Amino acid sequence: MASPLPPDPHCHCWSKLPSDLLRLVFDRLGFSGFQRAKSVCSSWLSVSRSCQPNNQIPWMIRFPCKGGNDNDYCLLFNPEEKKMYKTPNLGNDFAKSFCVATYRSWLLMQPQYKYMQGHQFNLYILDLLTRERIDLPAFESGFGLTCPILWIDEKTKHYLVIGMSDEDYAISFKKGDTSWKQIPTSLQECFSMVFKDKKLYCLNYGKLNILDFSGDDTPLRVFKTSVSGCLKPLPGGYGIRRAGIPCKDQLSHFKVNVVVTLAGHVLIVKCIRPSLSKIWNFGIYKMMEGGNNKWEKLVSLGDEAILLDLGITVLAKDMPGIITNSIYFSNPTPYFEDKYDKNEIFIFNLDSNKVQQLHLSACSSFPCLSRSRWFLPSFKRQ
Repeated sequence: MASPLPPDPHCHCWSKLPSDLLRLVFDRLGFSGFQRAKSVCSSWLSVSRSCQPNNQIPWMIRFPCKGGNDNDYCLLFNPEEKKMYKTPNLGNDFAKSFCVATYRSWLLMQPQYKYMQGHQFNLYILDLLTRERIDLPAFESGFGLTCPILWIDEKTKHYLVIGMSDEDYAISFKKGDTSWKQIPTSLQECFSMVFKDKKLYCLNYGKLNILDFSGDDTPLRVFKTSVSGCLKPLPGGYGIRRAGIPCKDQLSHFKVNVVVTLAGHVLIVKCIRPSLSKIWNFGIYKMMEGGNNKWEKLVSLGDEAILLDLGITVLAKDMPGIITNSIYFSNPTPYFEDKYDKNEIFIFNLDSNKVQQLHLSACSSFPCLSRSRWFLPSFKRQ
C-alpha cells in the first residue's frame, strides 16, 4: 500500500490567512455574505467578532400598531436573504410612540396622541440595534413635528433634528442645544425635506430652498428656485360619493417628494393614486443646470434606486436584494393618527412601469405589526 503524499508546502489553508487580511475582507462584505463567511471555520468566526458587515441595501422595518408592553419590539426584513429578524425589547414606551424619521439604524420617535398630556411633544432618538437612547426636550405643538429630518454622526454622536412646527415655521435641535430653535430663513408650508451632505432641501408648492448647515451658527440659504414647472395643484377630493365604499378609498391621493441623488442632483418625485384605485403612478423630474424653474422629466434612474422615505438614491447595480431603476416606497396612513390601517411596502420599477407589493409570509405570525417603512441600517460601530 502506497504511503500518503506529503503535504504540498505551496498549498495554503484558508483558515490560516492573516487576521489583518481577513478583517479587510469582512469589512467589505454585506450582511448576508458576512453571516456566511463567519461560519467558514473557527478562525474566521473569531476574526468576525471584531468586524461589522457593510450594508448597502435597504431593509424593511415593521412597527407595532398597538400600544402595550407586549409590543415593545419590531421586525427587520432583509430582502437579500428574504429573512425576518426580531429586535430585542426596545423599551416600554416604544409601542406608545411611532417612528417619524430614520437615519441609518437610528429612529426618531414621537409619542402617540392618546398617551400624551396636553400638546407637549417629547421626542427621542433610538438606535434599534444597540438600544442607545437620546431624549430630546419637549416642545408645544398641535400636530407634532412634521416633515421631520434626522441626521447623526455615528462616530462623534453629533446629531441634528429638523422639522416643521404646525407647518408655520421650521425648528431644529442639535447636540449641545438646550431648547428647540426656529430656523430664521423663511420656510413655510414645506411638505418634503431632505438633509444630505450638510445641506437641507426644502420643498413646498411654490419653491425649492436649499440651506447650508456646514457653519456653526445660523444656516445660510444658498439656492432658491420655482417648482411650478413640474408641480400641479392638488387634485380634487371625493367627486361623486359611492355607497358601500369607504371614504378613504374614494379619495384621490397626491404626494410629492424631493430626492437627492448620489451625484447631488435634485429630483422631484410625484406620486399619484387615483380615486377608487390602489395603484400608484410616478413621475420623476430632474432640476437642470442653473435651476430657474427648468426641469426635465426622467425616464430612467440608471443603476440607482430611490428610497422615497429617505429622499435619497442608492447604487443598485450588482447589489443582490435591490432592483435597479426602481422606487422603494411605503403606502402610509397619516402618521399623526392613533389608528393605523395596514401599511404595505411597494417597489415601482421604471422598466416595467409596474408596482409590485412585497409579500412577507413571515409577517403572518405577527399580526400586531402592520406599519412599515424602508430604511438603510448600519451595522458599523466606531
